[in-house]
Amino acid sequence: MENLQEERVVMLVREILQAEEYAHVCKCSHCFIDITAIALNSLPPEYVADKFYKFPEGPDVVKVKQEAATSAIRAAIAKVTAHPHHE
Repeated sequence: MENLQEERVVMLVREILQAEEYAHVCKCSHCFIDITAIALNSLPPEYVADKFYKFPEGPDVVKVKQEAATSAIRAAIAKVTAHPHHE
């Protein structure tokens, strides 16, 4: 069983953290995991028994899910940047 959101969020966190606007953000493994976990906790899970047998999604659905994940990630980055678990 897998949460499809996890794969999407991990990929997007990596991509978003490379953007120039986030050059100041710590990218250590602790902060990466915190950002990912906070974002995932704010999104509805998408569990499937096997990711290779999931239902196909249209481009509109994919776009909406990516936008929701991106928004959750940006909020998580702000939260972790304001209160990192390290100095």
